[in-house]
Amino acid sequence: MENDDDRLAAAFRAAVQDAPEAGFDHEDVLAGSRRLARRRRTLVAGGVAAAAIVLAGGVTTGVVLTRDGGTTTSAAAPAPERAEQAGPGSAADAAAPRAAAAPSAPRSGAPLGPAAGDCVNPQDPELRALVDAALPGLAGAREAPTTMICRPGGGREVNLEVTDGALTGLLTVVYTPAGGPPAQTASAVGWVTAEVPTASGGTVVVTSRGDADSGGVPFADDVRPLAEALGPQL
Repeated sequence: MENDDDRLAAAFRAAVQDAPEAGFDHEDVLAGSRRLARRRRTLVAGGVAAAAIVLAGGVTTGVVLTRDGGTTTSAAAPAPERAEQAGPGSAADAAAPRAAAAPSAPRSGAPLGPAAGDCVNPQDPELRALVDAALPGLAGAREAPTTMICRPGGGREVNLEVTDGALTGLLTVVYTPAGGPPAQTASAVGWVTAEVPTASGGTVVVTSRGDADSGGVPFADDVRPLAEALGPQL
């Protein structure tokens, strides 16, 4: 056993003696360690800088997006297109509640004028809006039954069943554009009628007639003032 150990030890010593000398020394090891340390510090510093740029870009983008009302821009994150350029069907457009369309009176200085369409509408909503605004007492009046006869010419009409205290009857407003056939202006017992020229060159006729058992004409004193109020708007 001892001879085997001696022979093994002698073999190791011989192997060490035959090995070539090392190509580096202690100083080379230290220099290599310093180079690795510098490289590691450079990589860490670069990663921190990149993270800072990304973070800064994110903050800038947030500022730009939240300042939609102004013109703020950024080199890191260009200002987005304004929401109102999205056009119909955009999210902002869909979120906004839509009120039901309602007839409105024309702007000051712009008469309503003739209506479009082949036949006169016997319950013209735009004319009704003017009538209700000029005489608020008619705002709740029901629409009266009308015929299906087509009258061409671009005119407008409103036919109402009205109540004025104890008096009941029918009140009609007929606008005829320039060159159109004249409206019914003849009066009879229980009728009150007023005709006034309009701003567009036509005429407007307001007529109120009482029911057979009414005992009088509803809104008789308002017929002329109503026609005069509608004339400049038609």
